[in-house]
Amino acid sequence: MPQAPTHEETVAKRILYIMVNEQGLRAGDGMSPDNLSQDLARHAIAQTDQLQAVQYAKEKGWLRDGPYGELQLTETGFAVD
Repeated sequence: MPQAPTHEETVAKRILYIMVNEQGLRAGDGMSPDNLSQDLARHAIAQTDQLQAVQYAKEKGWLRDGPYGELQLTETGFAVD
């Protein structure tokens, strides 16, 4: 029986959805943490949940820190359903 996703995983996938479907980003594209935070606040995702989910996404290899402080979407993150 598949395990239910954790809250961090659910929020992390929501972040990927926002980056890909709302912002139109592709693998290798980045988004400033401030702009992402504003989008997540618009979706009623608390700051604490945002930080935990971003950390989770980085640990999974879905996001990485870009050279200019942006959060970059990886190939793996772009392919997450």
